Amino acid sequence: MSVSHEFYALPGSSTPEAPESKPSSQPPKSLPPPLPQSAMRLSPVRAAADSAFAECMIERMAAGDYEGVLMASSALLEHQPNHGDALDCAQIARSELAKVYTARIGSMQRVPRAVMGPEGLQALSLDFAAGLLLSRVDGAATVGEIIASCRLPRLAALRSISELFLRRAIE
Repeated sequence: MSVSHEFYALPGSSTPEAPESKPSSQPPKSLPPPLPQSAMRLSPVRAAADSAFAECMIERMAAGDYEGVLMASSALLEHQPNHGDALDCAQIARSELAKVYTARIGSMQRVPRAVMGPEGLQALSLDFAAGLLLSRVDGAATVGEIIASCRLPRLAALRSISELFLRRAIE
């Protein structure tokens, strides 16, 4: 299938041209000015607070509090996007949480089925992610297929579907 474009001249104008073939009379836009050095440095107070916060994040990691680690690393990365410990902790926490959620489910190849009626589901007060995942449970699709089809972030989908198993909405 081919598409052709025709351009028509308006009364009183010159011959039509395709918009992309006309050279721009405007100079190219420049980049914004660089940030001043003072904006690129952390204040000593902020640096000390972030350092103490990073220590707490690492303590959470040692204690196995991966949800806490993920929240703490995300908060730290908002202010310091290249913070090495926060990047490493976030990656480890995501990996460990994925293992925990998958272990709750049993297998990504498992085919879940809904076991709770509408009244029971209303009592659960499901969030959007859980409702979306539950709507995909049809007794034929595997957990992996359901997660792939919902277009939610993988870790969030794993958490929600594992919570549906824990709350006995699906088995």
